[in-house]
Amino acid sequence: MKRLIVVCLLISISVGCLVFTFRGVDFGEVVGTIRGQAHAWPWFLLSGLVMMMNIVFRGFRFHRIVAAYPQVSLLRSCTITSIMFLGNSILPLRAGEAIRVYLPYRMYSIPLATSMAFHGADRIFDMLAMLLLLVLSLWFAGSTIAPESRARPVDMFGTQYTFDGLVEVARQSSVALLAVALVGIVLVCVVPEQLKAFLRVFSRPLGSRWSHFTDRMVDHLHGGIAVFRSPKDFVLAGFWTVMVWWMVILNVQILGSVFGVELSWAQAGMVVFLVAIAVSLPQAPGYVGPFHLGFQMSLSICYGVAIPIATAVAYLAHFFQIVPVILIGFVAMSIEGLSFSSFSEAKHTLEEAGEETK
Repeated sequence: MKRLIVVCLLISISVGCLVFTFRGVDFGEVVGTIRGQAHAWPWFLLSGLVMMMNIVFRGFRFHRIVAAYPQVSLLRSCTITSIMFLGNSILPLRAGEAIRVYLPYRMYSIPLATSMAFHGADRIFDMLAMLLLLVLSLWFAGSTIAPESRARPVDMFGTQYTFDGLVEVARQSSVALLAVALVGIVLVCVVPEQLKAFLRVFSRPLGSRWSHFTDRMVDHLHGGIAVFRSPKDFVLAGFWTVMVWWMVILNVQILGSVFGVELSWAQAGMVVFLVAIAVSLPQAPGYVGPFHLGFQMSLSICYGVAIPIATAVAYLAHFFQIVPVILIGFVAMSIEGLSFSSFSEAKHTLEEAGEETK
């Protein structure tokens, strides 16, 4: 019942974002804008191909993250990653995150805590990339943002924001999360025994079971984030992270150019950063709503793109991101011989693991 309430709430938020996106927008004009560019279908195909490569490169990165377990092949890393994004695209609450934690456990008996650490390391690379992208975008493209757009407040859900205010909130949140993650990485990588001793101070009053659990958790995490202790794997994972986000930036540039919106890589990077923040939390299937709103607002507020064009680009960007992900995901599930029951298995397994720690 609780899960149903949460899902309904998230769907309501998505619907609210869609309503806000179309507030004052002539839907017929948006459709006409898209139809008017039907002759640009080769560019649309290229957009879909670019986003397919984004998923492939994510699989390459995950392979470096799990390099401490050589039995996990490159193909398997790609299929697991593809299935994760399929889950995020068609199921609520970013259910794909659970399946990527679960599959290494199911396929290779890798401890769940270690698999969680793999997933956490993957997200840390994305957080690093987003923070770096924000800095570079402001450095190289900050002056191109219209002064009136930076100063003009924007009404959003009854509150007024400015561009600088929104970016500052996002930057502070990213820095805070990144700092916590990096401190954890340093402690687990450099002083795991001291960390276990520190945690025992808090777990010992709860009983030996909890002390044993925290010791095992640190050991599993120590193995799961081996990528940060291997210069080779760290550099390669960093390289694939650059390729992952370069594909997203390139996709924004391609779709924007179809409608006469010429964006530099830094300008497109700012759009990517703001959209990434909008879709970062658990939400309705396929990031519907927050993706469109974030995309439309970043184009219109930052660069003065007309609302109908900004809305058209937002919807095409969503379509050419979601459809390739779904197609690759189904192919990956076929390769692995999995069904949708695997998502339920993942959910129940992780819930049971959580119950065992209580």
